Amino acid sequence: MNPRPMRLALLTITFALAFAAPCRADADREIALALVGPDTVTTLELHIELGLMQVRNADNIALSFGEPKTILKRLTQNHLIIQEGFRMGLDQEFTVRNQCEEVVRHECMKALLDSVALNIPAETPGVQDKRKAAVQSYLDGLFRRYGVVVDSTVLRSLDYGSKDAAMQKRLQSSTEVLARIGGGRSLTIADFSRELRFTEFHGLVGKADAAERRDNILRDHLAQVAVNRQLKAQKMDQTPQMLMLRARFERSTILEEALRVLLQFDFSPTDPEISHYYRAHTLEVTAPPRFKMASLKAPSEEVANQLRDKIMGGAAVRWLAENDKRVVKGPPPFPDTWLRPEEMGMKPEDAKQNFVPAPYQVPDGWVVAQITVLEPGLPLPLEQCREQVLGMMKRDAMRDHMVDIIARLEKESPIVILPGAEEEVARVVADVVKAAATNGAASK
Repeated sequence: MNPRPMRLALLTITFALAFAAPCRADADREIALALVGPDTVTTLELHIELGLMQVRNADNIALSFGEPKTILKRLTQNHLIIQEGFRMGLDQEFTVRNQCEEVVRHECMKALLDSVALNIPAETPGVQDKRKAAVQSYLDGLFRRYGVVVDSTVLRSLDYGSKDAAMQKRLQSSTEVLARIGGGRSLTIADFSRELRFTEFHGLVGKADAAERRDNILRDHLAQVAVNRQLKAQKMDQTPQMLMLRARFERSTILEEALRVLLQFDFSPTDPEISHYYRAHTLEVTAPPRFKMASLKAPSEEVANQLRDKIMGGAAVRWLAENDKRVVKGPPPFPDTWLRPEEMGMKPEDAKQNFVPAPYQVPDGWVVAQITVLEPGLPLPLEQCREQVLGMMKRDAMRDHMVDIIARLEKESPIVILPGAEEEVARVVADVVKAAATNGAASK
């Protein structure tokens, strides 16, 4: 995450967060699932883990969280790593603290501006425009309250679309004040140019709407400053909800950082070790078999199956194509080229000499085919797959390293799964899957 503050949208702040509290019924009946040393893992951590899995489901495939026993194992092992992260002092690291502060700040901003917008009832005619106007009016009020004043003359003189070298030098280095903020704070032209680069990564030179973008970015930046002051005045980050949010996000960030630290290890295998690993894993570097097929076309599935039976009984495909009147005349449906099992919907183990798969449906008929030429899969020479072998070795070394880490951590904090935990996990997972399905149907 960039250490600079993220941009504040004037109407809404879209912040997809997997750490939102579970429904109130579950929150009121938080249930213990396991003991990890002195700590208790509860359904609260379970909701967080399931939420993270939903967010990571970028392909939006059907939710599958796994068996309750597997989920419990993941929860407790994650807790072990989080405990180790706290022991390493990762909660005091800048990357962790900064991310947590940003999350809480933006959730506070969202809550504050939503509270303003939602004062306009949903049934109000033109509700979206009126809510936008309400937020804008609120921000204008904050500008007045916190003494935010822009020097409009200076602002209009800033031509970010200009290719003039002198203008660009002024934009990047001028200490001339562009805006003042109550409490003695000021924003110089150079300060604002640095802020602008976080939105317009490629600059505004040559852009026809450079002036409009400049004004919008400045107002967004000043709005963020004013809202942040209001949040501090109201101490919104100290509410129980925000303190809980921070704690949850902190745990997730510490888990990520702890894994990054713990999984750093020396990986420098020798040539003999690489050769030994290669010999022990030749199947994983073996190219799949390839083959050629003789084929014919039948007018129906019934005829195709009858012809298939004849081929399996010993009849040659080419002989049938020339002599069986039921065969659709024409060139062979499949070209005389090398084919792979996955291309023909076959399992690799079915790629055998004279194998006859089930008929394939094609436009205007069915195809019956037989493998006539087979080239078995052969291991790639080590010099051709060395990088693949090294990747496999590192994967296995990382897994073994992680197993050793977990074993060591379990000695520090033994794990005890509590009675009824698997049943409770199954219940929560079922509720989450049902809610996801309901939300998905409602969004269509």
